[in-house]
Amino acid sequence: MKVYTRTGDTGKTSLFNGARVAKNHALIDAYGTVDECNAAIGLACSHLASPNAHLAENTESDSERKLVLSRLHTIQNYLFDLGAHLATPRSTSSDNKIARTQFSSNASTQLEEWIDAMDKDLAPLTTFVLPGGHPSAAALHLARTIARRAERAVTPLFVDGEQEIDESAFQFINRLSDYLFVASRYANQIMGVQDVTWTKGARARLSTPTISLKIVSIQCFSYST
Repeated sequence: MKVYTRTGDTGKTSLFNGARVAKNHALIDAYGTVDECNAAIGLACSHLASPNAHLAENTESDSERKLVLSRLHTIQNYLFDLGAHLATPRSTSSDNKIARTQFSSNASTQLEEWIDAMDKDLAPLTTFVLPGGHPSAAALHLARTIARRAERAVTPLFVDGEQEIDESAFQFINRLSDYLFVASRYANQIMGVQDVTWTKGARARLSTPTISLKIVSIQCFSYST
C-alpha cells in the first residue's frame, strides 16, 4: 500500500463513510488537531522513556514513570479511536460504520481516576504553573494546549445541533486537557525537576536603561520598514 494516493490533489479528502469533503472541513480540522495532540504526547513519551540520574536512585519514581508512560500510550490509542470517530459523522454514516467507530463509554472516567491518583501525590497548587521543567513535562503542556484547541474544534460538532459525535467522545477530549496538566506536574515530580511557577510582576523587574530602550525601538522600526 502506497503512502500517497493523489486523491487529495484537488483539495478534497474522504471520510470513513466515503463522503468527499474539503480538506478544511470542520471534521477534518477536528481530527487533524486530535492527531497533532497525539504527536505531542508521543514526544512526551520519548522524553519519559529515558531514565535520568534521579530515577537511578529512586526505584519508586522509576515505577511511576513506567506507569505514566503506559497510560500515555493508552491515551494515544484512545486519540486514534477518536480520530476514527470524528471521521464517521453520525448523521450520514451507516449503522455498520457507526458501530465500528463507537468511542469508549468509560474513557473519560478512566482519565478522572488517573487524575485523582496523581493529584493526591502532588503538592497543592499555590500559584499558576508555567510550561517547562523536564522536557517530558514541557511536551505534556504542549499536548494540553493542543487538546484544548481540539476541544474548540470539536465543540460545534457536538453542541450546535450537529450531534456528529457521541457524548462520550466529547467528554474525553474535555477531560484530556485536565489529565495532561496534572500529568505534566507529575512528570516533573517523578523526574526530580521543579515545576516552573508564575511570578506576578516579573515583567516589571525586567526594566532596562533608557538608552537600551531607544536602541530597541530603533531596531524595531528598522525591521518594520
